[in-house]
Amino acid sequence: MKRIVTFTAIVSAFFVFSCQFFQSNSSSEQTDSLAFWNLHDTVDYVGMKECQTCHSNVHETFIHTGMGKSFGAATPEKSSAQFPLNGEAILVFKGDKASPVIKDPKTNRWYQAFWNKDSLFIAEHTLMGGQIVGSRKEHIPFIIGSGQHTNSHFWQDGKYLYQAPLTYYTQKGIWDLPPGFKENNSGFSRKIDVECMSCHNAMPAVNKNSKNFFEKIPLGIDCERCHGPGELHVNLKKQGILVDTSKEADRSIVNPKRLSYQRQVDICQRCHLQGNNVLKPGKHFEDFRPGMKLSDVFEVYMPKYQNNDYFVMAGHSDRFQQSACFISSNPKNTEVYDKKVNFTCISCHNPHVSVKATRIQSFNNTCNGCHQAESKKSELKGCSLSSKKQIHQNGCVGCHMPGSSAEDIPHVMVHDHKIQRPQKTGNLDASKGALLGLHAVNNKNPKSADQIRGYISYFEKFDNKPLYLEKAEQMLESENEIEAQIHLNFVQRKFKEVADLAMKENDAISELKDAWTNYRIAKSFDELKMLNKALPYYKSAHDLMKLDLDFGSEYANALIRSKRLPEAETLLKSQLNRAQKHPLTWINWGSVNFLNNKLTEAKRAYLKVLELEPNNQTAHLFLSELYDRVGDLEKKQVHLKFLNQGR
Repeated sequence: MKRIVTFTAIVSAFFVFSCQFFQSNSSSEQTDSLAFWNLHDTVDYVGMKECQTCHSNVHETFIHTGMGKSFGAATPEKSSAQFPLNGEAILVFKGDKASPVIKDPKTNRWYQAFWNKDSLFIAEHTLMGGQIVGSRKEHIPFIIGSGQHTNSHFWQDGKYLYQAPLTYYTQKGIWDLPPGFKENNSGFSRKIDVECMSCHNAMPAVNKNSKNFFEKIPLGIDCERCHGPGELHVNLKKQGILVDTSKEADRSIVNPKRLSYQRQVDICQRCHLQGNNVLKPGKHFEDFRPGMKLSDVFEVYMPKYQNNDYFVMAGHSDRFQQSACFISSNPKNTEVYDKKVNFTCISCHNPHVSVKATRIQSFNNTCNGCHQAESKKSELKGCSLSSKKQIHQNGCVGCHMPGSSAEDIPHVMVHDHKIQRPQKTGNLDASKGALLGLHAVNNKNPKSADQIRGYISYFEKFDNKPLYLEKAEQMLESENEIEAQIHLNFVQRKFKEVADLAMKENDAISELKDAWTNYRIAKSFDELKMLNKALPYYKSAHDLMKLDLDFGSEYANALIRSKRLPEAETLLKSQLNRAQKHPLTWINWGSVNFLNNKLTEAKRAYLKVLELEPNNQTAHLFLSELYDRVGDLEKKQVHLKFLNQGR
């Protein structure tokens, strides 16, 4: 017979564990909130199947939500896309059905998705002079996106994960380039890292020696993303130790409604708060667990304009907290647990039930909780939807949270979560006004060092407006941040300043143990024609992230130029054993063999590069040199022609 025991009994059973927990979480915020044991980093994730064992009814509805369908194997059932063309319409490769051809005029590349039986592929065709000069196809094992807005597509090279250059936008029923690709089409080379995967999926396992080498890829967001790791909870239940949750909390698993308001919102805005995510020193995205303070792990930086009435695809949390409804409905101290907190994300959204399955009246009921239609003071008296029938059919959301295109995702319509009076113009894309800088959305008082990193990385990753670097430079005048100083000088191409800092602060840089800082120093010395000084920093960058193909290739290239061919050969062999489609690895492999006079192997390597990137100028240059050496002047001219046309 199962035992229902009190909280006191469980505390006794887990006294040692709880002491360890509170020692590692002794901030004033944590003691104000209701502590949950599974925040401790010794508690492991168990997966949704374990949860399903006891909570099958919740599981049955959750798997149909946007979160439950967020990521999956690429099957005809998972895909929301339209494939209106038969196999004969595919340009090069055979298949059963295909998408329309999507053209990118900036890069002269065309794209097409197609099925070959139950396997999905995406093809890229490179054109020159109106003719296809090269074609590549990649098998698509994963689809990311629930299909409510988009389906994007991932491919793998060994265990390295990348995004394919084609997305289906379900609301408009069209194929197009993925977000960001029209501005910078990176083809098949966009890496998928844990920052991306940990929002769109259950907790993945990425090897920290690389940005995109995944040891484990789950299939969809699961229970533990909101409730925290379940190992302790499951073990207790298997022992028959239960808690009467009508009387007290079961502290073995997070129940979001028993958290302070801000900790509740942190769970949601871990992913529903899009911007420039800046990790705190020594932290990783996987470190955040429900119940923690999000800003202890990372801060989210967004541009601040004079008119801040715009929003991005995943800006729900930020916009919601700007609402008068939110501000007036919640206690002033949102950090302290208060069971009377009455207006949070879950007031409208049941995370276990799909939005599509939620009736309009359910959302209306939340509004009616404050805005009683029968009340003489009700603001509904002035509502243009005067009858209850109209309100029931159209909903409060239609007017007070209107849909609009997002700032960052094309072909997508989302609801603005800032609840406000209907805009007279009906235009949420009004001028944003002057750019004022960046602000940390999830931290009112960020440290200067974190703000500096936010400004520099925002410039580098999202928007190269000079103001961002000017702000960083101003703040650095009063901060001794070696890593940030190197980063700022590097993006400004002030390589001499980077080199001088490296020589002056060598001991401090060694203590940082940061691969990117070492890489920036190496490239700076390299730009200054000081390869002998660059080489140790290339090595350090590689040693700190041994599975990163880019750092390894850069180090190998430096070894080749230093005439240390055996070391370069060993390094490149290890990379080719892990991945077969990394162009820079093949370029260097060709160079090692060319210098060792193994011309057949060198040619094979350079041709492999052209299979992946038909317009790769380095491969065409090296092949022209190779054919010149063997006296094949006709083939030499072919590659010289590509060089001339590619310029």
